[in-house]
Amino acid sequence: MADVRPSRQPSGLILAPAPHLGVPVSTARMAWSVSVSLLPAAGWGVFMFGSPALFVLASSIGAALAVEALTALLFRRIALQDGSAFLTGLLVGLLMPPGVPLYVPASASAFGILVVKQTFGGLGKNWMNPALGGVVFALLSWGDSMTRWIAPRGGAPSSVLPPQEALRTAVSAAAAHARAPLGVLAASGYSFSGIDDSVVSWLNANLFARLGIPLAPGSFDVLVGHVVGRIGDISAPLLLAGAAVLLARRILRWHVPVSYIATFVVLAAVFGGPATGQGWLAGGPGFHFFSGSLVLGAFFLASDPVTSPLTATGRWIYGIGLGVLTFFLRFFGTLGDGVAVSILLGNCAVPLLDRLTQRRRTPRSKETINGTR
Repeated sequence: MADVRPSRQPSGLILAPAPHLGVPVSTARMAWSVSVSLLPAAGWGVFMFGSPALFVLASSIGAALAVEALTALLFRRIALQDGSAFLTGLLVGLLMPPGVPLYVPASASAFGILVVKQTFGGLGKNWMNPALGGVVFALLSWGDSMTRWIAPRGGAPSSVLPPQEALRTAVSAAAAHARAPLGVLAASGYSFSGIDDSVVSWLNANLFARLGIPLAPGSFDVLVGHVVGRIGDISAPLLLAGAAVLLARRILRWHVPVSYIATFVVLAAVFGGPATGQGWLAGGPGFHFFSGSLVLGAFFLASDPVTSPLTATGRWIYGIGLGVLTFFLRFFGTLGDGVAVSILLGNCAVPLLDRLTQRRRTPRSKETINGTR
């Protein structure tokens, strides 16, 4: 009797667009997990800037959900439940200044969903991050509106610029002889809050001055996010806490953020001093780590599994390249702190990195296939 047992075939094979994860987590669970991890930073931004920040977030999220629903009906692919549109709107809002007109975040979210995501086939087929595409679109279209800053709750009214933005204009003779970025800001007349003055004075008197490393004015404000800035990037500690949860659950991969941040911090420490009128090794890496969108961009935007390289080697190269780009754009460019534009440019290079770093299988000869070798 002939053997009629079925031949072994791969079972449970699912063909789907990226992101492809080697952990038992769905795309929807991943998107909602990232959104939840961002809520503490979003809440802190709303607390610091009040109702204007809340309205900006509501505008960006609402526009993203509305456009996603309309395009889903048009293309017959309902996707609101996967959380990707909510996450896009949330990220757009977090990257906005709290004083921006509401039509700007709404337009940015609509552009990200409609143009960047849906016109390329929907989730997993977009070649750039939809949130970043929308933010850069808004930055190029409404540059003045994207710099409408608001002083935080209890902050100094005279400090109307984010610290990293104010540092670019601090070119006085006194600033040239100050040490580190916070010293430059203090010498140029930049004001921090009374809370910072009290906390820093107490810490210096009771701890750091005795150790010979006194804290500069502004250290507390920059650390906790009590400064002028974008809604979601002012509190690096809360962003790091959210990222730690995602890393522990293997939703985020560490290669890109680690190589990105390490490259930027080293370049800022070594070469950041001359850019602000100081000498070498006076760039203040701690200041540049905690100010601006570096932490938000490195962990929640550059690490997007759809628009980042597939291979570990590619991710290392990608992160290093982003660090170099961000350094030059922040210190010498004119488009904000450089994070959004750097990651968007990096997205353009991802297909090339995948092609150059993927392992190529050596084809076997007919003799090997037939078992003669």
